[in-house]
Amino acid sequence: MATFVRNRVLNQMVWSAEEERLRVQRRETLCELDGLLTQLEEVNLRGGPIPTRVLVALRRRGVAFRPRTSAAELIEAVFVVQERFMRQPDGLRGTVSTTASELSRRLAS
Repeated sequence: MATFVRNRVLNQMVWSAEEERLRVQRRETLCELDGLLTQLEEVNLRGGPIPTRVLVALRRRGVAFRPRTSAAELIEAVFVVQERFMRQPDGLRGTVSTTASELSRRLAS
C-alpha cells in the first residue's frame, strides 16, 4: 500500500547574495575551525594537554578562552565562533547571534 505525503512549502528561507571572495574566506575559516575542533575532540578523549599550536590557532581565529580552559570548554567556544561564520537566512539574523554571544561571554569569563 502506497502512502503519499503532501508537502506545502510556506515562507521558504532565503539567503542574501554573497561575494565569492567573502564566501571563500568564510569557508576557509570554517574548515580550519573544523580541523581544530577535531584535534580538540581527540585531546578531550585522550585526556592529554592541549597542544600550544592548537591554542595559538584558536586565538588567531577569535576563540576567546582563559588560562587552564579544558578541551570540552574549548569545543563549546569553537561552536560559538563557528556560528559567526554560518550564514543565516534573511529575517533570522538577530536570534542566533544573541545566543552565541551569551555563550561566548560565559566561556570567556
